[in-house]
Amino acid sequence: MKTSLKLAYGIGQTSSGVKNAVFTIFLFFYYNQVLGVSGSLVGMASLLALMIDAITDPMVGQLSDRFRSRWGRRHPFMLFGAIPFGITIFLLFSPPAGMDEQGLFAWMLGFAIIVRILLTFFFVPHLSLGAEMVRDYHERTTLIAYRQFFQFAGGLFVSMTGFIVFFSPSEAYPNGMLNAASYPAFAAFGGILATVTMLWSIYATRSTIPHLSDPVPNPDAGSPLLAFITVFRTLRQFAFRKLFITTLVFTTIVGLTQTLIIYTGTYLYGFTPVHLAIVASSPIIGIIFGPYTAKRTSLWIDKKRSFMLCLVMGSVFGFSPPIAFLLGAIEPMDAGTTLGFVYLATGFSQIFFIAMYIIVDSMLSDTIDLHELETGRREEGLFFAAGSFAQKASFGLGAFAAGIGLDFIRFPKGASPADVPLDALTGLAMFSGPLSMVLLLSSLLIIRHYPLDQAEHTKITNGIRAAETAA
Repeated sequence: MKTSLKLAYGIGQTSSGVKNAVFTIFLFFYYNQVLGVSGSLVGMASLLALMIDAITDPMVGQLSDRFRSRWGRRHPFMLFGAIPFGITIFLLFSPPAGMDEQGLFAWMLGFAIIVRILLTFFFVPHLSLGAEMVRDYHERTTLIAYRQFFQFAGGLFVSMTGFIVFFSPSEAYPNGMLNAASYPAFAAFGGILATVTMLWSIYATRSTIPHLSDPVPNPDAGSPLLAFITVFRTLRQFAFRKLFITTLVFTTIVGLTQTLIIYTGTYLYGFTPVHLAIVASSPIIGIIFGPYTAKRTSLWIDKKRSFMLCLVMGSVFGFSPPIAFLLGAIEPMDAGTTLGFVYLATGFSQIFFIAMYIIVDSMLSDTIDLHELETGRREEGLFFAAGSFAQKASFGLGAFAAGIGLDFIRFPKGASPADVPLDALTGLAMFSGPLSMVLLLSSLLIIRHYPLDQAEHTKITNGIRAAETAA
């Protein structure tokens, strides 16, 4: 496959990176610390919006599996979600003035749901498109690396631009993150970037449409409107079930830590928005070396062991800053040393976590091949709907846990770092450090039973070819 086509496909995931950064880093802080909504209510809105994804993801996945048109079965859905997506992100950060806490909760919930639904119309068919474009065991990992590169690059670019351009300190707001007036403009910037990259990918991959799989009617699948029930069928497959549960645990903890990144940076380490922007740039290290790490380790020790290795190494680096705070190692450091330590720890963790995302998507595509061998059907949309739900849990379940945790430790709203009591800081460090690390590493107990390796996948592809020849 030409590199230009891989780039054209991959750039579409910039939109997912924008949404992830906007939701996991900025949205929770905006409604909780800036607008004054309790952490539990913000977390509840996040969780309820995620529950809508549980319905819409498989519905859109199954609809796109069955859809037939001159523009293929994926591209029309991707186009439907692209244009209004950016508009609704802007509205999410533009609640009317004078709303009380309940009104703000309703506004956040309503537009978070709409944003998620519109992204689903692009995201699930786009993931399915990638699985159709490439069938080779290792070439599939390469294509996914392009997709993950743009997803993380999009989140990185939006985060850095937000901290430096939109939330820079001013005389009125020494902590620019507390300036409510900056958020609508920031949201407009992210929305435009997401919509433009979506449309770019849709247009640039149109040449693949004649070569993609035809929709295969499945009379036993039921109505797409009830596909959220049908999606549980994917969990019958042992390999996919292990992958789904592991991804759900991992992304929930990632969502929790990303939701708290402004809190830990500002209140544990004393960072300014400029410092936060520098830390936000640390995934550049992962973006550069993560795809190579995924490819080399999966060739060296296959995909499952690569996943496990990357999970351990990413956890060791990623959770070291809050653990260092608890051990008293942060306090003697000057600002520059603290910044350098957090930057390098975060950057090195991203090498392994980005590699993990690449590997897990490649493993998911392998389970779809197994499903085709067992049933004779290519249902990428259904499997990627379940997989994308597990990945999107990063904001819903993670933010819900973060909200409950912040209220439990009685973390103050709108406070300057000097005004936060020590017990609240200790609780924040425990929550974002050792506790999260233990929960994340527990997913190793699940993924170790994943059964597919390269030899098994070769048998699967040979079986599919034999069935096609016999047909």
